Amino acid sequence: MTTIAIVAGKGALVPGAPPTGIVSTKAVVTDNSGVALSPVTLTGAETPPWSATLTGAAGANEASVTFTDLDVNGAIIGTPITVTESGSGGVIGNLPGTVAAGSSISVT
Repeated sequence: MTTIAIVAGKGALVPGAPPTGIVSTKAVVTDNSGVALSPVTLTGAETPPWSATLTGAAGANEASVTFTDLDVNGAIIGTPITVTESGSGGVIGNLPGTVAAGSSISVT
C-alpha cells in the first residue's frame, strides 16, 4: 500500500456567469498500479486547503492526479489538468487556469 498526498494549487479567481463560479475541484488519482481511485471532491475547507490523502497500491507505474474545477451545478470550468508524480522520473504537468503552481502529488 502507498499513501498518496495531493494538493490542488489555486491561482487567480476565475469569474463565472452568475450564479456559477468555481465551488469545488474534483480530483481523480491513478495509483502506481495503474488503478483509478474513487474521485475526491475538494472544497477548500480541507486542512491544508485543497488537499487530500488517499491510499493506493504500489506498482511500476507513475501515479497521477487529474484536477477538474466545477461550478455550483457540477459543470466543468476551464480545462482539467493532470499532474504526475514528482521525484524519480516524475514530470510536473502544465498547470493552466485556476489550478496553478503549487499543485502536487507525492507517494510514500
